[in-house]
Amino acid sequence: MSAPLSTFRFAVIADSHIRRQDSGEYPSDGAMVERNRFVVGMIDRLEPSFVIHLGDIVHPLPVEAGHEAAVRLAADLYQGIEVPLHHLPGNHDVGDKPNPQVAVPPARDAAYEVFERHWGPAYRSFDHGGCHFVLIDTPVLNSGLERERRQRRWLENDLAAAAGRRIFLFSHYPPFIRDRNEAENYDNLAEPARSWLIDLVDRHAVEAWFSGHVHNFLYNRHRCDFYALPSTGFVRPDYSELAAIPPEAEAGRDDRAKLGFFIVDVTSDGHVVRPVRTYGCTGNEPLPVPAETSAASDWTCRIGVTLRHDWMATVGFPTDGLDPFVRKMVRNDYPLLALQESRISDVRVPAEDIMSADRRRRLNDLGRLGLRFTVFSAGLPDAAIASAIDESAPAVVRWEIIIQPDQIESVLSNLGRSPVPRALAPIVPIGSDGIQHFVTHGFDPHADDVLSCFVSAGAAEVFEEFVYRVAPDHPVEDAVSLALTSALAIGVGASMSIELPRGSEIAVFDDDERIARRTTEALAAGLRHPDVPMFLDGFMDHDRGYYRRHGLIDRRGNPRSALHALINFARSPR
Repeated sequence: MSAPLSTFRFAVIADSHIRRQDSGEYPSDGAMVERNRFVVGMIDRLEPSFVIHLGDIVHPLPVEAGHEAAVRLAADLYQGIEVPLHHLPGNHDVGDKPNPQVAVPPARDAAYEVFERHWGPAYRSFDHGGCHFVLIDTPVLNSGLERERRQRRWLENDLAAAAGRRIFLFSHYPPFIRDRNEAENYDNLAEPARSWLIDLVDRHAVEAWFSGHVHNFLYNRHRCDFYALPSTGFVRPDYSELAAIPPEAEAGRDDRAKLGFFIVDVTSDGHVVRPVRTYGCTGNEPLPVPAETSAASDWTCRIGVTLRHDWMATVGFPTDGLDPFVRKMVRNDYPLLALQESRISDVRVPAEDIMSADRRRRLNDLGRLGLRFTVFSAGLPDAAIASAIDESAPAVVRWEIIIQPDQIESVLSNLGRSPVPRALAPIVPIGSDGIQHFVTHGFDPHADDVLSCFVSAGAAEVFEEFVYRVAPDHPVEDAVSLALTSALAIGVGASMSIELPRGSEIAVFDDDERIARRTTEALAAGLRHPDVPMFLDGFMDHDRGYYRRHGLIDRRGNPRSALHALINFARSPR
């Protein structure tokens, strides 16, 4: 009989790469000890039940002279963690996975002797709060060593004995980074070990698998939640190819906004990952968002955002030197990380995001994480979009149809049934002269002749909601109050499109302070009217084309001050 489940939290850290402060080639190498000391202090303040380190504890490889000295340095540092700390081996701890395309010795028994003397067994399991936690050794997989065979027998027996309990799995190498059938590369597990492990995960209904090694956040799902964690020390610079702008310092290696760890809340009905960014801080440096806020479970965000950039696109990139013989295919999940850390659950996306089976699967996977999608389409809706929305439920919760005023009769006469509520919005020009290539959408809550035409045509009998526009220079609360009065008189619900500040067609709007004020103003309205859907009309910087402006995150996926303001305001006492 399984133990009763309690609510608890644990921390997961990865890829600390601790080394002597006077070693290394990059300027940031000397900060590894103090960056990780900062992490130790954060974890102690957050008081998780335990901590799991996913490997690459130290940077010097087992074949290098400074390896064990770095291990002793790390052991001294991690003595500061006041709760149980469990380590598993990474390739910098015991040697690489078998890989003929790199000039580094694979995992070997001598390296395990050092690891196990300082950190304990290379694989193990334990129970906590009615759940079963399994730490495995992935560098040894496919090696043919006797320790691999022993681990294989142990793992199969351990998972079988845990039947009926919720299981969480931890490793250094992820099984895959984009697709379970992808070719082997430096960052994933090769066959046959990959399929063997995934089959075990399927058979025993593992709830989540946490891995490190890639030094970047990734989320995948294959009947299990697969998380790849950021590093607490440095970012793999090859992954800077995911960004649309030049990399941060050290060719992206010192992209400090991407450093951090996870707090994981476990409850009776699932788990929630709380990303905690450390920004590479050391000593008493302040964080733009306190760790206590990032990890707290007592707040959420009452507004949504529009994702205009292709946030599900797969990027193929080369890795000169490290993985020079393949083109690695990876999805940029940093917009997702920003959504998770800001607790934004309501996301507005174009219909293109549901028009392929692969994208619909992704939306449905993210729906399991708690995201709710509003899909918008322009013009007369067709059967293909309606069918895709049907297949995307329950992740899709609203269909927003945007049309020209003279299309209303055709829409009303041809619109069939929908599995989700529908919202209606007119296309309107940007500017006051009415002759513009540039357009936006939504009814004017102050006064709108188009609204009267739509109502007269019978739109309120077909659409559950009308979308109202809050122009960049209009106060949000005033516009929401007017929209609610208008919608109540018509007999529909109101949905709000809140436009961020912008300049002219040719200017760049980069006043981050004003954008932050607009963001918190919108959130304040969302808190006053929690039943009214509200969407900021952007999320990521719009840095090319027309009406360029900053957003809540930049083109690297890193938070701007507006996202920090949103998070801090969302948790602040009223």
